[in-house]
Amino acid sequence: MALFYAAYFDASATGHRNDPYPVLTVAGAVAPVKRWIRFVRDWEQVLKDENITEFHATDFAASLGEYKGWKGDKTRRANFLRRLGGIIKRDVNRLFMVTVELDAWSAVNQEYLLEETFHSPFALAGFSVLLQLRKWAQGKKISERRIQSVFEEGDAGWGGLKKLCARHNLDPIELPKPKAVPCQLGDFVAWKNRIAATNSLRRLATDPKQQTTPEVIENLRGILKELASLDKMLVRPGPAGVYSPKALIRTCQRSKVPKRSEFVPPSV
Repeated sequence: MALFYAAYFDASATGHRNDPYPVLTVAGAVAPVKRWIRFVRDWEQVLKDENITEFHATDFAASLGEYKGWKGDKTRRANFLRRLGGIIKRDVNRLFMVTVELDAWSAVNQEYLLEETFHSPFALAGFSVLLQLRKWAQGKKISERRIQSVFEEGDAGWGGLKKLCARHNLDPIELPKPKAVPCQLGDFVAWKNRIAATNSLRRLATDPKQQTTPEVIENLRGILKELASLDKMLVRPGPAGVYSPKALIRTCQRSKVPKRSEFVPPSV
């Protein structure tokens, strides 16, 4: 009997102009449905053991909300992350993540019709992880009809993501928080990835020697292994799954996104 799969995704940061983080990351994972059942059982048990109702990366990092009182308790925090990370490692087939540098989005959007084409950093990142999922499924010879892609309700930019996906026969769905427990994995992985990307960008901003190294600027090493070529895909994140200025410009050029200076609106 053929296995059925599900992929769950979530975003770390919002992509709004007042967002305190310099990047937005969408991350998630795919696994057979039967493994997700075990995942939810064990994930919720870890939360229950700590009197937590859900993993929320921002609150955990700042010791806010349900994590109030955890500040400075390195042993408790490390054990909590270790247990959650162990469940992820055991139960998922593949992780997916894509990061958009928000300053790069704003800068490239001034030159190209980026927002009109890809709607928002969240929509672009979400679309890109779904393309990663599609490529993985093709490599495993798994029909896309056997995979359901899920995002937790409430992410800003969902409408833009749906429009973008509709052009490429992708059909992600939203689920309310109680039914989207595995999306907490996406929050976990996206948060880890956002920290790595943020730290890399800060190092580049403070170390002129690193700024002159194109490989460092483009790759943000250590975030992800180099992605395989997306030969037939229009979007082109960088080798580390990061939309840097170069990667966004490359995506605009490959997708034939007009420059604002050259765009002639259709006559009415």
